[in-house]
Amino acid sequence: MAGANLPAKKYQHSSPTITRLSFECNGTQTRFISIAKALSIVNRKFYRAGVYYYVNSVEVYNNSVGLLDIHTLPDNWITKNAHARAFKLYQKMNALPQEAGASGYRGKYHDFKVYMSDQHRQRGDVNPSLYDINAQNQVFQADNWDYSQFVSADDNQEDPGDADEFVVHMLGDHVNAQGNSGAIPAGWASVGLIKSYMESRAMVQAGPLLDSDLPNDPLINVFDFSSEEQMNDILENLDQHNDAPPYDQDNMIGQSQSSMQHVARLGLEAGAGRVARAAGFCAPLGLICIDPSANAQDMGDYRVVLNIAAGTYHGVYGERAF
Repeated sequence: MAGANLPAKKYQHSSPTITRLSFECNGTQTRFISIAKALSIVNRKFYRAGVYYYVNSVEVYNNSVGLLDIHTLPDNWITKNAHARAFKLYQKMNALPQEAGASGYRGKYHDFKVYMSDQHRQRGDVNPSLYDINAQNQVFQADNWDYSQFVSADDNQEDPGDADEFVVHMLGDHVNAQGNSGAIPAGWASVGLIKSYMESRAMVQAGPLLDSDLPNDPLINVFDFSSEEQMNDILENLDQHNDAPPYDQDNMIGQSQSSMQHVARLGLEAGAGRVARAAGFCAPLGLICIDPSANAQDMGDYRVVLNIAAGTYHGVYGERAF
């Protein structure tokens, strides 16, 4: 009888999901991957971009000697808070038409999508591949995956009648419409969210600051028996040592594009069978940078495979950013 010899229902394959993502790359140019975009494409479902995704392992296949570094966004409170602040502003901006009486204007797959860096904005994403026999592959694409755009009420200085529109990236300085970092713009092309978050926060105040007459105060000197002015030296040390933060308060991690978190290095050589594997990692916002070493030989064509952790979010494991 059909169905009489089957595994128990608790072992039912209830949420079939492709969790092994393959990406075809070539050369030594830096590439970028959006896990949310790739999962949406191969599983025909909507995966949110603002999610912390987890990679169980990463593999790379190549026919040449090569060296590959894998980077993610820094997994710290700065990344989380900068993204949350921008998301709230984005939601507030998009609520303006509703306040004016409009309704039903948001697309079904409306989401807050940010670039990893301005370099990511310029290079775009590597789309996932599936395969035919004889190692033939087909690259699959999304019908629509638009990175989020802000429309500012601060007029474009070059054209006062035109609103300033720009996208956003997590790492690095702001980039104006002419492609220059940090310069006062006629209009922004892309705004660095961690840089903006840094600029919005109050600076830490150094302290304590002692009165200059304190060493001569009569009560302070009641027990100062030392001819070497022991009490004054103690006060000076307490006043001048460890009164500033144990980090660079003028430079927040992620304010520079060179603040990516290195999570894996994969080396390929003939003795390793041209296959390299590395352990898993967390990918904040699902964004990954694939960076072939500039000192390595030409990578040629190579394949990067991400094995995504399985879970309850459309078949994969994902955590909300906030």
